[in-house]
Amino acid sequence: MPKIGYGSNKKTRHLMPSGHKAFVVRNVADVELLLMHSKTYAAEIAHNVSSRKRISILEKAKQLGVKVTNPTAKLRLEG
Repeated sequence: MPKIGYGSNKKTRHLMPSGHKAFVVRNVADVELLLMHSKTYAAEIAHNVSSRKRISILEKAKQLGVKVTNPTAKLRLEG
């Protein structure tokens, strides 16, 4: 029989400090899914998305008012 251990509270499980749940976004269509759930979920851009596609995802998220957890990933200039 499994033991309870150090589990978190059911009401706050899987929540980020901002109060949103993470939703992995791989294309612009995934951002549009979050339109009705923008208060519950925040978009998190997948690590294998190109920088060109990231820019279009960020623009669409800004238009729809969706929070993005990693907006500056892969967009920083080397220098």
